[in-house]
Amino acid sequence: MSPFVIRDDSSDDIAVIEVDGYVDFDAAPALKRSIVRQIDAGSRHLVIDLSAAEFIDSTAIGVLVGALKRLQESSGSLAVVCTNENILNIFEIVGLDDMIPLHRSRDDVARAA
Repeated sequence: MSPFVIRDDSSDDIAVIEVDGYVDFDAAPALKRSIVRQIDAGSRHLVIDLSAAEFIDSTAIGVLVGALKRLQESSGSLAVVCTNENILNIFEIVGLDDMIPLHRSRDDVARAA
């Protein structure tokens, strides 16, 4: 199991949170704190980069849904960058692929904006 790491990489009005490793029950609170910190700092457009994530569980999915709701309340947006087919399948199975834009790279996010 890879250790969980979060890196904040914010610029302009878009905050990017890079997540590395397993995003599970133990790691989800740290992800939530990072997201809340960005939103509280004024970020209204958030990108969660899961390119280096190896696994995501329902607890982390719940954190992302909470972030989406909070951002939508302030006319903000949430996007996810992910290349891991297993993680993408989880988003599809729970129906989040219709709610949260999924991208293969940060460049794809920029082009979609």
